[in-house]
Amino acid sequence: MGIFKNSASSGGGIPVWLRIAIPTVASLLLFTFVLFVVHMPAVKEAMVSQKKASLKHMTQVAISLLEHIRTQEREGLLTAEEARKKGSDLLHSLHFGPEDKDYFWITNVDMQMVMHPYRPDLEGKDLTDFVDLRGNHLFQDMKNATEKTGENYITYYWQWKDKLGTEAPKLSYVKRFEPWGWIVGTGLYLKDVEEEAEARNRELVLLTLAVLAVISLLSVYSINQSRRAGEQIQDSEALFRGVFDNSFQLMCVLSSDGILQRVNQTALDLAEIEAEDVLGEYCWETPWWSYSSDVQLNLKTLIQKASLGEVCKDVVIHYDSEGNQFFIDFSITPVSDSVGEVRFMILEGHDVTALKEVQEQLAISEAMFKGVFDQSLHFMGVLSVDGTLLEVNNAALLIRNVSVSDVLGKPFWEGPWWQEPKALIPMLKDGVRRAADGQTIRRQIATHSEEGEARYIDFSLKPAFGANGEMLFLIAEGRDITELKMVQDQLKDLNAELEQKVEDRTKELRESVERLESAQTQLIQSEKMAALGDLVAGVAHEINTPIGISVTSISYMEEKLNALVEKVKNGELRKSDLDKFVSIAQEATKSSMLNLHRAAELIGNFKQVAVDQTSGQKRKINLHEYLDEILLSLRSKYKRTQHKINVTCPDDLVLNTWPGAFMQIFSNLIINSLLHGFEGVEAGSISIRAEVTEDSLVLQYSDDGNGMPEESVSKIFEPFFTTRRGKGGTGLGMSIVYNLVTSRLGGSISCTSAAGQGTAFIISLPLDIVEV
Repeated sequence: MGIFKNSASSGGGIPVWLRIAIPTVASLLLFTFVLFVVHMPAVKEAMVSQKKASLKHMTQVAISLLEHIRTQEREGLLTAEEARKKGSDLLHSLHFGPEDKDYFWITNVDMQMVMHPYRPDLEGKDLTDFVDLRGNHLFQDMKNATEKTGENYITYYWQWKDKLGTEAPKLSYVKRFEPWGWIVGTGLYLKDVEEEAEARNRELVLLTLAVLAVISLLSVYSINQSRRAGEQIQDSEALFRGVFDNSFQLMCVLSSDGILQRVNQTALDLAEIEAEDVLGEYCWETPWWSYSSDVQLNLKTLIQKASLGEVCKDVVIHYDSEGNQFFIDFSITPVSDSVGEVRFMILEGHDVTALKEVQEQLAISEAMFKGVFDQSLHFMGVLSVDGTLLEVNNAALLIRNVSVSDVLGKPFWEGPWWQEPKALIPMLKDGVRRAADGQTIRRQIATHSEEGEARYIDFSLKPAFGANGEMLFLIAEGRDITELKMVQDQLKDLNAELEQKVEDRTKELRESVERLESAQTQLIQSEKMAALGDLVAGVAHEINTPIGISVTSISYMEEKLNALVEKVKNGELRKSDLDKFVSIAQEATKSSMLNLHRAAELIGNFKQVAVDQTSGQKRKINLHEYLDEILLSLRSKYKRTQHKINVTCPDDLVLNTWPGAFMQIFSNLIINSLLHGFEGVEAGSISIRAEVTEDSLVLQYSDDGNGMPEESVSKIFEPFFTTRRGKGGTGLGMSIVYNLVTSRLGGSISCTSAAGQGTAFIISLPLDIVEV
């Protein structure tokens, strides 16, 4: 098109005025012909086309507004119901057109009216059977027209503006908003277009006559100014070149059919390309838009609209070679000649990525602030620097039961919160002044309600600054601490009373603890003596058998000896009687000696166990043999039962330890199993296992008796805990076992049990007691 080239030529010897006059006259004639023969008949058609494009554009604007609200819904800033309500209210408020009576309406895909500014009687109704004057099911036609492409034009009869009962032909553009299942539409009355076209034609006729007269007068002036105009055009072209080439915005010049004719360096740098790579190409096929076919199609549509004289704008997402995302706000402006024909188009764009991010952050910050401010249980207000109340939250209004209009726009100290006592007003004035100087003020103040009730408020005033350090406003905040003050006063009195009671009770408890410790010591000693008593009873029972056999043997031999002496005295002794007596004597003597040795051995073992139990001396023992001695001392407890005790222990396991502790530990464990675990059990089994691991000596004790519930297991090592209270149980047996294992032997003990599944103890002792 050569839009930057001078088109003037020398023209040979033809005078300048003639070179201007001839085209001027020809142009006037052609202009008149085009006006009356071509243009005026096409005015209506052009206006309809322009109006249709305008309807589509306005509908797209409405859809863009809904998409923005939909974005807030997806980001959780609005609920689905709030988003739809906000969208409906927003479109309800939008009016445009010469008389500001053009509007939007909303139906849904189920053909129910969602919103109509002039026909609220239709809202919420099913419009499936709704027809116009010609019987057209217009809302059914709208649904059908948008099923394929989502948008379309439709013609029907509708109420004439806001006059009920009057209908006129109407052209509408409808577009679906799929996320909510809405069909949004707007329209124009064809009668308005016809009237406007007629008015336009009349204006054109008058304007043409005036223009012809003016052009005739200006022709001579134009000849004189042609030279100067040429110079000005050259200057304007140079200025345009400078602005175009050095602009920080993306700028392109397109032909009327969308071919790229000129592009500035900013646009080339965005896609990292050279001018020769894109000049002469259709704009939508250039590398700027190649990342998305949808964006290319949208750009092509916008260029086609601009070629018809419409200024088009949009925001698109651009990705650079590294995949970074940018938001580009661009516009396509048609440049027309004197007859309105588009000669070329200018595409401009600038990077609004930072603006987008700021807008999103601002929306989030605003929502967060509103949520905190309105829902806070604290009293909050926003003041101007001079102390005028600008905002106040619900909590502050409710404390004095006032409305927003009662307090906003007034000095903060005149609010109903601070009128009693009157001394608060100068204090607040001074606080506002100091906060305006940059200080943070915090006070605990006392106010009185209308009923005279005292209220305590923890109050603060803080200055708020902008990004440049300028003070924007003051934030007032308070919370009711009346109950806290009352509780603090009560606590102060209560603490004084409690301190005295604690002192008295401490003295009593100290004396009780001393008595308890003395009683516990006596009970533990009694438990030890009871165990020693059981040991003595076992000794007596076990020794009684061999001694009884010895006594019987000696008594029988004594009887036979007396009979022999009697026969000697009477002279009746025979050799056979003597031989018989000798045989009986040998047998009785042998039996007595064996049983007496057995008794002596038992006495020695029991003596050692008793010494271990009472003396607490440390010595070396063979653990297997010592366990046998413990079982022997307790044999009287179970020998008349079917219970069995199995010991698994290395024969050469020698310990350097306190044997008395082992005696008490296993005595208590075995007696507990016999008394508690095997109560009601005819034949129970006890297992004692000893093994040396890498880091400890492990003793495992278990029985298959009645077991215990979980609550008893958790308390089994507590002093005085027993399940046989009133049946002779003291509750100290397992406490003694625990203390002996942890304190005396330096180990640990744990218990596992369940009702009906027996009981198990694991004792872990340090390796340093094992003799290698």
